[in-house]
Amino acid sequence: MRRVDRALVSAPAVLVGAKSRGGKELAKATVFYKAQAEANAALKAEEAAAAAAGAAPAPTKKKKKEDSFDFSAYSDEAVKYALDKLFFGKCAYCESRYANQAPVDVEHYRPKGRIAGDADHPGYWWLAMVWENLLPSCIDCNRRRWQDLPVIPTSLEQLLAAPEMQGAKASLGKQDLFPIAGNARATADAPGIDEQPDLINPCVDNPDDHLVFHIDRKDPLGLVLPTFKEGTPSRRGLTSIHVYGLNRLGLVQERTRVLRKLEFLSRLIDEIGEISTDLLASTSQKNKTMGARLDLLVNQILGEIRAMADPDQPYSSLVNAWAQSLKS
Repeated sequence: MRRVDRALVSAPAVLVGAKSRGGKELAKATVFYKAQAEANAALKAEEAAAAAAGAAPAPTKKKKKEDSFDFSAYSDEAVKYALDKLFFGKCAYCESRYANQAPVDVEHYRPKGRIAGDADHPGYWWLAMVWENLLPSCIDCNRRRWQDLPVIPTSLEQLLAAPEMQGAKASLGKQDLFPIAGNARATADAPGIDEQPDLINPCVDNPDDHLVFHIDRKDPLGLVLPTFKEGTPSRRGLTSIHVYGLNRLGLVQERTRVLRKLEFLSRLIDEIGEISTDLLASTSQKNKTMGARLDLLVNQILGEIRAMADPDQPYSSLVNAWAQSLKS
């Protein structure tokens, strides 16, 4: 996960202003959820009166389709284009190119329709069409699914030897999850409550404050871990790793392949550099020319490594972490 400055791309016009598609949808949603809140309040009053009178509670009504609001502005093609431009076609959470596997999920950082584990909260419906609440996600980070987890391997070969590594499974993916550390959730009537989200938002937070890559140059392994402060792991780092599924097997394998490539290129630079040094020290003009050409090759390889760290490249934060490890 990498920090992204949302100000680099303007909010799509379809979400801006009362007369925009998003603005009109917000007005309709406000009427809908006000009516729903009034109906729920009346139902609770009836139940309370029945309980006070000693009557049996009325059977719970099955939720009908018309009891939920159909949001659509957030999925407008203009929104997808803007998110694609802002995140370079990568998942906001794992940095995978989502086009390689499936169409992008326009993800609501604060879920729009419901909150898992909080039946009394209607979801952050008033943010469903707000640009700042929207992020691009691959389906594995966004949708709640059973995922394979890597068993801590004794060798790189063991990690890559799927399906032997697929013994552990877990239900991962954000979907309607939005855990908080605060005591109360924001509502449409009180949107300014300090919820203290447990999930990292790459447009608001600096992921490096909570997440760190496991860099072992002798035995590359693409795991992401929580940062530690005074011996305590980052709560937000731990929660984000689990909810987004940042250590699911396929993702760990892809990051491991990137680390293996970086290590190969690094060894290549060292070997070519040594040969170049010997050739340049020679009295032979031919050898000096060959040495100079090898130096150019080294610069090309360094350029390839730098390009892998560019923000438009998959797993660029991992590449930057690996490069920083060379300096320590």
